[in-house]
Amino acid sequence: MNRVWKHFLKNLAWPVGILAYVTAVSFGAAYANTLFKGAGAFIAFVFAIAFVGLPVLVYLVREMWIDAKEKVERENCDMLNTLKDNN
Repeated sequence: MNRVWKHFLKNLAWPVGILAYVTAVSFGAAYANTLFKGAGAFIAFVFAIAFVGLPVLVYLVREMWIDAKEKVERENCDMLNTLKDNN
């Protein structure tokens, strides 16, 4: 498998995984609603917070960490290039 396919499939894995996760959570909420009749709004709220809100928060923190890491690496490269040019 060449590098283009590896990068393509890696980029495709996130959306497919998110779609599968949201579908599973939706079916889980519907099943929980049938088990606990009359508590539909509460169950929907718990599923929304626990199974959608928390993963979104983790994903955002991960993206911010990657962005900060790349920014520091770029600054380090710029600093090294500046030092090389001065010598």
